[in-house]
Amino acid sequence: MAMGSKTLQEIDVYDRHNDVRASIPVGIVSGDGPGPTLAIIGGVHGTEYAAHEGVIEFWQQLKPEAVRGEILVVLAADVVALTRRSAYLNPVDGKNLNRVWPGTKDGTLTDVIAQAISERVIAPADAVIDVHGGEWDESIDLFIITHRTGEEDLDRRTVELALAVGFPYVEVTDAGGPVLGVGTGSGTAMLGGTVAMTLEAGGEARRTRRHVAGVVNGLENACRHMGLKRGSLTTWAGNPVLLDHGVLIKCEHSGVLRPAVKVGDWIEAGSVFTEVLDHDGTMLERVCVSEAGVVLDVITARGIAGGFVGKIGVCPPRATSSADER
Repeated sequence: MAMGSKTLQEIDVYDRHNDVRASIPVGIVSGDGPGPTLAIIGGVHGTEYAAHEGVIEFWQQLKPEAVRGEILVVLAADVVALTRRSAYLNPVDGKNLNRVWPGTKDGTLTDVIAQAISERVIAPADAVIDVHGGEWDESIDLFIITHRTGEEDLDRRTVELALAVGFPYVEVTDAGGPVLGVGTGSGTAMLGGTVAMTLEAGGEARRTRRHVAGVVNGLENACRHMGLKRGSLTTWAGNPVLLDHGVLIKCEHSGVLRPAVKVGDWIEAGSVFTEVLDHDGTMLERVCVSEAGVVLDVITARGIAGGFVGKIGVCPPRATSSADER
C-alpha cells in the first residue's frame, strides 16, 4: 500500500532587469490517500523570525503516512531578504513581496518570486495560509487577517477555517481593498476563488516559544479542519474572537516612537497609543485612537510621517441581556 512521499524541490527564478537569480525551497507532502491541497507560505519577509521558524518546525514534523491529500510548504519565499536580514522590502528591487501578488514573469525579483509561487503553489491549492509576523521593530502576539469577496460560500468557508486555526483574534477585511487586500498573498488568492488567510505571530526579532508553537498548532488545526489529518481541533489559546473590524493607527510626523501600550492591552477611545519624539527628545505628537479595542500590533522603534505605528481590533458589540437592562 502506498504510504505517500515527502520531497523538497527548488523553484528557480530570474530577475533579468537586475541580473539576479534566486531559488525558492518548497516542501511537498503527498499523503497516502486522496484529499484536499493546502498551500502554506513562509518567509515572505526577512525578519519575521518566530513565524518563519513555525513553518519550518511544522514541515519537519510532517509525516506522509498521516496525511490524506497534499501539503505544499514554501519554506522561504524571499531567500534574498532572509539572508540579507532585510525587513519589509526585498533588497534588490526595494519592493514588498506582500504587495505585488500575483506577480509577473517579466518583473523584477519580487514580482517573479510572487508569480512563481502563484503558479506552482497557490494555483493547485484548495486553501492558502500565508504565515507572517512582526518585523524586528514590530510587536505582535497572535491574530489572523482574512478577507471577504462577496461570494457567500467562499467567505463562509474562509471564516470557518480561520476560526478553526485557533488564534485569539480573526479580522475580516475587504479582499479588494487597497491596504490589506489587493496585492497581498491571501487577498489575491481569495479574489481568485481560493480560501486564504494571513497568520500573524510574534515579532521584535524573537523566536518566542509561544509564537513558534502557535504557528505549528494553528497549521495542525487547519489540516484537521480540512480533513488532511485525523483528529480533533486543539483549543490552545482560548476561543477565537471574530473581530468587528481592525483599525490601522498612523502618525503625522517622523521621529522616535515611544509606545504607550503593549500588545494585548485594551485601549479606550481617545487614549494615547504612542508618542512621537523629535531626535532631541522634543514631543512632536501624541497619537490617539478613535475607537476602543484590543491592541494587536505595535511599531516599537521609529515612525515615518504618514506611516503605520500599530493596529487595534474592535470587538463586536455585546448583546444586551435583560439583566443588563435592569
